[in-house]
Formats: sequence, structure tokens, C-alpha cells
Amino acid sequence: MTEKTGLETVLIVDDEKTFLLSLRDGLKVHEEKFRVLTAESGKEAISLLRALPVDLLITDLKMPEVDGFELLAWTTREKPELPVIVMTAFGTTDIEARLTEIDSLQYLEKPLALADLENAIFTALKAKARSYIRGITLATFLQLMHMEKKSCTLKITQNERAGYLFFRGGVLLDADCEGLRGDEAAYEIIAWDDAEIEMDSHCRRQEQVISASLEHMLIDAFRRKDEKVHAEDATREVSAPEPLPQEDAELFPGEVDASEPSPEAAARHRLVEVLSRHPGVQEFALFDPAGFLENRNEGPCHLEDFDPALFLGQVDGLNVALSFGSFSHMIMTTASRCHCLLFRIQQHRVVVRLVKGQRPAEVMKQVKHSIRG
Repeated sequence: MTEKTGLETVLIVDDEKTFLLSLRDGLKVHEEKFRVLTAESGKEAISLLRALPVDLLITDLKMPEVDGFELLAWTTREKPELPVIVMTAFGTTDIEARLTEIDSLQYLEKPLALADLENAIFTALKAKARSYIRGITLATFLQLMHMEKKSCTLKITQNERAGYLFFRGGVLLDADCEGLRGDEAAYEIIAWDDAEIEMDSHCRRQEQVISASLEHMLIDAFRRKDEKVHAEDATREVSAPEPLPQEDAELFPGEVDASEPSPEAAARHRLVEVLSRHPGVQEFALFDPAGFLENRNEGPCHLEDFDPALFLGQVDGLNVALSFGSFSHMIMTTASRCHCLLFRIQQHRVVVRLVKGQRPAEVMKQVKHSIRG
């Protein structure tokens, strides 16, 4: 932790060390107005954001390991009010012109002029003080995905709702949301307010179901949303409910204490912790029921490309056809005689590469026992 200086803090993230050093040196003239922190990766930036108060995040998008998109997705969940400036090389004036139309996003084009960076920082800090800007929105995030030709799967959550968007090369291929698929699912998800974003760096769909462009879908989604809001407002005007008496209103506070993780998040954290510490586990990947990669081991992981749904769908079909009973686990042996274990625990699908000599069923039993304990 650092001393409290009373100055606002700016965190700049880029994987080019010399570039970061040049920016930090150039900004020293303003050290009495704001302090500068730097990080060379998204992973390092997340560690700093967890440990220190930061007033402004400035990040590149293309970085190894944890890139700028994953960092921005993390901020939507953990620091939704944190102002963001994106540094990127757009390549064409057309893309640059389209980005200027995104009100919620400030961006800086590389190669970067120090004067432009200084102006952007002062503008953002001044706007933050007046509550003019807040963290990156889902619509802005999706447009950046398209412009940077990103391939991945996004899990979008709003309260207890969840949906999935599948991108390949910046093109929105498909969407899933509460029984909806394709266009209608995408329209539903895009219009969500205060959405939280998780990113799986693999596109988990092959077929292109959505034919409309992302730009068209964004415009149409918000048109539909406005029409719905107007209809609901008209209904409320006709029959406005009586306000709650003060003593009853206190039983239903408007704000929920979000300082404690949800039971689902706490359970997932415990599972990752157990898998990370188990001496028999060499690598692991954790998926949700839709095949979205929720977590993985630190360092290299050869399991994140795995699609458990392909295997579990076949197994469930055999269970029904042959009356095998409920699925317990699956053991796969590689050509080098390494064992991989696939099993379900709670709402998760777990794939584990075992240390040689470990018994798969025993490891699974130990993991499940540790979670229950």
C-alpha cells in the first residue's frame, strides 16, 4: 500500500515497457496534480486496482496473457464507475470517425502525443469530479470488439440474468439468453443496463446465426428499449402505486450491500482454490453449463480449448438410451498416457489434467469433499 497523498491516481497499462517509461517521465511535470502508476499487463493492472484507489484507467487493448478487453471486462464487474481511456491504433479514418460518436468512450490513437495524453487526463479527471463520465458501457465494449476484430465468447450478466454473445473476428455470430437464440437473444442482452462482462478468449460457436451487423443491432436494440420504457411509463401514469409508509419503506432499502460476494461467486472461488492447491492436479479448466470458460489454472493451460458440452451431450444421450443412470465422471487417456478427468460439481463442469500416477476417481472424490468441507 502507498501513502495517502491527496492526489488523484492515474493507472496506465501497456505491454511496451519503454513506452510506459517515456509516458511516466513525460508526466512528471504534473506530479503535484496527479500521480501516475504503470502496469505492463492486464494481470498486473488488476492486482493494482484491487490494492489501491485509482481514479482513471488508461489502457492499451492488445497485450499478452490478460489483454485490454479482459481488463475492461473486469472493471465492469469490480469497478463499474472507474473512468476509462483506451489507447489503440485504429488504422483507418473510418473507424476513428465512428469511435468519436461513442459518447462514453475517450480514446487516444497510437503513436501517442504526450500533449494529447495530458489533455485527456485532465479532461477525464475534471469530468469524474463532476460525475460526467463513468466506466465503459456494454455497447462501447461491443463496438471496440468489432473494431479490433476480436474473437471470444462474452458472458453478460444483469442481476440474476445471464446471456452469451459469440464473436469471431469482430463479427457477432450468435447469442443465447434464457431460451432465446440468435437475433432476439442479442437484442435482449444488448439493451441491459449496468451489465457485467466476463470474457472467454475462445469463440464457442461455429455457425453464424446472426446476419445483421452489430451497428444495426445496437441501434435497433436501443430503439426497442426506448419503446418499451415509454410503454411502461404510460402504464404507470394510469395506475401509479401508493408510496410505501416510511416504516415499511425502511424494510425495502433501495441499495444492496455488494461488498460481500454472492454465494455462487464464493463457491466458485473455493473450487478454484481447491483445484489450484491439489497436489494431483497439473492443469484445470472450469466451465459453466453453456461451455463458457469461467476460470483456469495460472500459467500455461492446454485445457481451455476443451468443449465439455460436446462430450456431456453424448453421455447424456447414452444415459437416456441405455439407462446407464446419472453421469459421474469421464476419464480420458492421452497418447502419452496422461489422464484427464471430466466431472460435474454444482453448476460447473471441471476438466483436470492429472499428475502421472494419480487415480482419477480418488482426485475427484477429494475435490468434492474439500468443497463440501
